[in-house]
Amino acid sequence: MLSFAATYVADQLSGAFMPTPDFKVGDGNPRVLLVGACPGVDEEINGRPFAGQAGRNLVIMLQRLHVLHPDIFPSDKLDDYSLINAHSLPRYRGRKDYDGRTQPTKDEVLADENRIRFANQVEHINPRTIVYLGKAAEFAHEIVKATVEEFSAYRTGHPSAPAWNTQPDYVGMQAADKLRQWAEDRFENVI
Repeated sequence: MLSFAATYVADQLSGAFMPTPDFKVGDGNPRVLLVGACPGVDEEINGRPFAGQAGRNLVIMLQRLHVLHPDIFPSDKLDDYSLINAHSLPRYRGRKDYDGRTQPTKDEVLADENRIRFANQVEHINPRTIVYLGKAAEFAHEIVKATVEEFSAYRTGHPSAPAWNTQPDYVGMQAADKLRQWAEDRFENVI
């Protein structure tokens, strides 16, 4: 069985760009690329990125970012944007060979096979705006810089609950309010 990266490269060489657990071309604003860390169980089952709780959380974050930065986020709909993960390997408890980590390391993101997969996907989109969702996602910035000539890059917090739900300043806030605040507090340019 081919790895997710090898399968994607094979699909790309045949001209097919179907959604996979780690990649989807946007419907409305495909040149705006949201970069996550890696697929989880819901993404593997549904065959598309941000299919689970992180995706539902990201929708709430996008609603806030759309209001604050409509020039960067022209829509509040997740599927309007291209979606990619910095690494293609799904990570979750119960998965065969699960090593206890839910995020890829920098070395895994920059490994040759993953670099090829990621660069091919990004090259297909030729994004003008890239938003990294968390630290592990931002490891892919090095690949983007080598693949895309002109783009603007931003970062914000990862949409997973452990990232935003433990912030001391957010005590007493409803979950959706925490997510909106997390997106706003963590949003900044990447140099």
